[in-house]
Amino acid sequence: MRVLNRSARRSAWGRLTAQVCLRQRLKGVLCAPVWMGALATLVLALLNGELRTLSSTALERGLIALAQVGLLTALFQQTGLLRPTGLALRSPVAQSAREVGLLLTLLIGFFSVLGVRAAALVGQSATLTAELGFLAFAPLIAGGMLLSVLIHPLLALYTFAVLLGGIAATLKLPVLTLCAVGLSGWSASLAIARMRRRSHMFKAGALLSGLLMLTAFGSGFPTAASWLDALSSGLWGIATGIGAVALFWLGLNLLERPFRLATPMTLLELASLEQPLLRELREKAPGTYFHSQQVGQLAEEAALAIGADPLLARVAGYYHDIGKLTKPEFFIENQEGIENLHTRINPTLSARIIAAHVREGVDLARRYRLPTAVCDIIAQHHGTSLITYFYHQAVDGGYDPVLEQHFRYEGPKPQTREAAIVMLADTVEAASRVLGEVTPARLANFVHEMIEMRLQDGQLDECNLTFRDLRLIEEAFVRVLVAARHRRVEYPNGARADEEPVYAVRP
Repeated sequence: MRVLNRSARRSAWGRLTAQVCLRQRLKGVLCAPVWMGALATLVLALLNGELRTLSSTALERGLIALAQVGLLTALFQQTGLLRPTGLALRSPVAQSAREVGLLLTLLIGFFSVLGVRAAALVGQSATLTAELGFLAFAPLIAGGMLLSVLIHPLLALYTFAVLLGGIAATLKLPVLTLCAVGLSGWSASLAIARMRRRSHMFKAGALLSGLLMLTAFGSGFPTAASWLDALSSGLWGIATGIGAVALFWLGLNLLERPFRLATPMTLLELASLEQPLLRELREKAPGTYFHSQQVGQLAEEAALAIGADPLLARVAGYYHDIGKLTKPEFFIENQEGIENLHTRINPTLSARIIAAHVREGVDLARRYRLPTAVCDIIAQHHGTSLITYFYHQAVDGGYDPVLEQHFRYEGPKPQTREAAIVMLADTVEAASRVLGEVTPARLANFVHEMIEMRLQDGQLDECNLTFRDLRLIEEAFVRVLVAARHRRVEYPNGARADEEPVYAVRP
């Protein structure tokens, strides 16, 4: 009886301790946003206007900052700060894309408003005069452009408007100045959103400079003493556009490396075939290299068809098999002219060597500091699929559900559309190598069977692909494979290309 009472007391104490821990945890979770909101309100109240007038306008600026924080919080609550896939915001600095997006927004917003305050202090004026032009707003415009590229254009427009509204309310900016800066900032954020090359950045900068020049010239002309004064205001507008683009480029380079973000410029650099990893793959594992190039093309075409990120899909396709660099000779595509090493070892060991290339690929990608989004796709490109060849070799044509678990990849299954596309492209490209001369109709049936096999195996259960997406992916794969297996004109008299005489060229 004592034992029972003691155990009951222990269980009651354990429940009480668990409840206290849960309350403390919930209290911490609830208090963290409150403290962050209070700190953000205080910082905005200090940065919105002139520090010298803090004592007389403290209440007004505090209410404006509180309104700004409330509007931004409502936006964060509704949107979740995620792109449609959420993959481009994956970063090792936080556990979720939402946390990364929130941290980026706080950093960019803080330094944008701080830059406006610093420029206003340098100009010795709370309102921006014709002499200074709109140059003080260059950091805020650059911040909007950064949010547009790194997170989402709509988030950039909303955050830019909220921050600009707070500054305008505290500094009592003229309506013309407010409208000019707002229109220019929104236009630049939208123009830079789909940046895929440096020329896009220059076009956005030209658009921004042109709008600011016209606005500054137009607003300064009625009050200017001469044409030269009005022209000076226009030149300040051009300088604002150039300064905003320069700050945007600097911020992009400072943020994308530490956060390991899959920005368009980073992905374009990684897509270059002269990257060290791709060059090493071409030299040590040429079969894997050309397979990866084909997978990248298939993935890009499929991503375009369903509205996913084609650049991320292509780059992930290029790097998905870099783990084979550690043991290239154990993979069939690299065994041209050499003995198959798997004939000397048992199927279980062969399966372990094959499966290890996923884990080794992730380690190699992290060592070379590839974006986290690319690392995720490398880890997921086989999911938990079965290593079919060696499994059937081990069971000798039978079926063993227990043994089957030892012949599967570690996973995880694809979590996003881009990861699922790379998995399907890898499957289809590898299997299509064994096909001979086939018609487009038979090739379409083959692609459908390969995708259906992955679907029935449950490998697509955790990504948000629809049946319509799968149909469009099939059609994209067939288009690329038919184009890659195009026919050539036959030589006359039944001669083949390899029967032509070879002529030696003397030096």
